[in-house]
Amino acid sequence: MTPVDLLTVSAEELSSLLDSKVLTTEGLVEDYFAQIDRHNHDGMNIRAVISAAPRESTLQLARQLDKEREEIGARGPLHGIPVLVKDVFFTPSLGMPTTLGSAAFIDAIAPRDADIVSRLLKAGAIIIGKANLSELGAMKGEGLKAGWSVTGGQTQSPYVRGGITPNATMLGHSTPAGSSAGSAAGIAAGFAALGVSTETDGSTVQPATRAALYGLKATLGSAPTWGSQPITPIFDSIGGMAKTPSDLANLMEVLQEKRYAEFLTKSWEGLKIGFVDPALWQPAPFVVEPVPEFTAQSNEAFASAVERIRGKGAKVVENVPLITLPEVFENGVEGVFDTDSLMDGDMRRAFGDFLAEFEGFEIKTLADLVKWNEDHAEVELPPEAPSQSYLIDALNNKMTQETFNAGVEHMRRRSREKILQTLGEFDVDVILGPADARMASVAACAGYPIATVPLGFAEFNGRAFGLNIIAPSNAEGKILQVMSAWEGTIPEGRAPPPLLVNWTSGDSQSPHP
Repeated sequence: MTPVDLLTVSAEELSSLLDSKVLTTEGLVEDYFAQIDRHNHDGMNIRAVISAAPRESTLQLARQLDKEREEIGARGPLHGIPVLVKDVFFTPSLGMPTTLGSAAFIDAIAPRDADIVSRLLKAGAIIIGKANLSELGAMKGEGLKAGWSVTGGQTQSPYVRGGITPNATMLGHSTPAGSSAGSAAGIAAGFAALGVSTETDGSTVQPATRAALYGLKATLGSAPTWGSQPITPIFDSIGGMAKTPSDLANLMEVLQEKRYAEFLTKSWEGLKIGFVDPALWQPAPFVVEPVPEFTAQSNEAFASAVERIRGKGAKVVENVPLITLPEVFENGVEGVFDTDSLMDGDMRRAFGDFLAEFEGFEIKTLADLVKWNEDHAEVELPPEAPSQSYLIDALNNKMTQETFNAGVEHMRRRSREKILQTLGEFDVDVILGPADARMASVAACAGYPIATVPLGFAEFNGRAFGLNIIAPSNAEGKILQVMSAWEGTIPEGRAPPPLLVNWTSGDSQSPHP
């Protein structure tokens, strides 16, 4: 066996090594399990995985896939490739619970695998574990830091020196930023080659950005969400994360059952790129605490990327206007002020439908879950995360169906009209801007795909940062084309975590408390 560097190797490279018999799937799975053992709860204490797959059955599947590759050939580029899936997807056939990060769901029995899980297994992927997340998709209560759950603890970024700071905001610079935090941190830490996530509003692209990955939330409705925890179907979609655009394209082909290989041109020729004014697209201080030296560094990297892309032959338009989230809801429906009000208006019903899928489960409604948390407050409402205010807000929401429908209609129409107007008026294919801002929220309003590309690493604490990409509905191919060109132009945006690269077995104390 030839060892591979799990921190840098791509799924595509692994597939080639498996085809040439340099690696076996069984040996590869053993290596990934060993890395999880080394750094999930021990070592760096990253806590990206809530539950690893049962070893013996997973290794048996690996041996079967090795035999199939030998006798018949690979099913495709994901054949034998280890994947992490967020712990919101049903996985009963794999012997892993679906906890949503909550102790209430540890013994819940799902009826069958989520549709997305079935697609991954059909493609020959090996689901090596369930990834940690912000409990209940960050919809439990205020004050919950990104990547924290009762069942998984606090996911740490493998890039950030010193771990999460005591005064960190919800998506602060030291956090892994986003409810799919475990999927992103796990890939960066070498726990799997690919990650599958969900996103309502930033849950895929924000953590992918902080892990120096290529991430993509699919167009609303373009991939099945059955068997995954909902927030609200008006925003919820499937997401993917990878170290390279080609890996991400192969993953999205399986998740969406579409073809993307033709878009991986690695060239800017013919692409038309719009950039927002970064000064106008900065995060609110209560979301990401201001660090002036980082703002200066990231703006300088942004400007450099614009010039490099222009120099490679793309049409570049700077300072294109993009509708902001407050502008989406201007002159709208009374009682509908933002995405949060619509989420509250729909979560009780959507979550209740999801709970009904479990067999013989005592928690059947959102009210049941709130009561269960109250009755088990010592576990579910600990001092570090004592609130379930978001659940209570959704439970008590009095929005009528008529108001909800009118609010959604206004939001969709206005956001889509303004995005398409900007794309047409400035003759650009996509719009790029700082990933810490709320471009993901604007994309969620429109139901459009949103992606992230890696740009650099903060000098002050090591965190990764990048840019978001918005495109029209079903334009994932155009996004992947931009990613393909980006990879060769900004190669320094993607690098393994120095803390892990420099880790030795003799290190006695993790930088993550």
